Amino acid sequence: MTASHGVVPERAARAARGGLAPVARALHGLGVSPNAVTALGVLLTLGGAALLALELPLAALVALLLGSLADTLDGAIARVSGGGTKAGAFFDSTADRVADAALFAAAVWLAAARADTVLLALALLALVASFLVSYTRARAESLGIGATVGPAPREARLVILLLGIALWALFALYAAFTVAVGAVAVLATITLLQRATVVARALSR
Repeated sequence: MTASHGVVPERAARAARGGLAPVARALHGLGVSPNAVTALGVLLTLGGAALLALELPLAALVALLLGSLADTLDGAIARVSGGGTKAGAFFDSTADRVADAALFAAAVWLAAARADTVLLALALLALVASFLVSYTRARAESLGIGATVGPAPREARLVILLLGIALWALFALYAAFTVAVGAVAVLATITLLQRATVVARALSR
């Protein structure tokens, strides 16, 4: 079973990978390691999350876009260098979880500062559901089962959040960020249920 990009069109995902391939080859030629790019990506995302919590959406958007670029580049560099290592894959996966937690923690902080109970509830649901989506995939793969179905894998969740932040930053639409967090919460929950169903069916055979 191939990995799904959820609500992100496959063509767009392929185009992004193809566009970054020359950059990845150049960085590899300069001796830049995938782990270094992973570390840079998570630091940028942590900074972006802090800016988001401080209600600086435009600065947060820039930092998060750069962090997302680094997060995509590390895998591309790993492929150019021969597929990467197990240690590198573990570091990348752990860094992704740290970045996800930072983004949702920023949403929770923002909700608390604004006394926004709707955003608070949605951010907590999105946090829990997103982590369970990642957990179910990892646990399923440890059992030899592919579980990559669903509309909201990590790439899709990040794109939705970035769109919400962009609308807030460019058009002063704070509500767009709340809607984006809500969309992630709903779609991640659906993805979790779909993956749990796939695993349950596979184990019952």
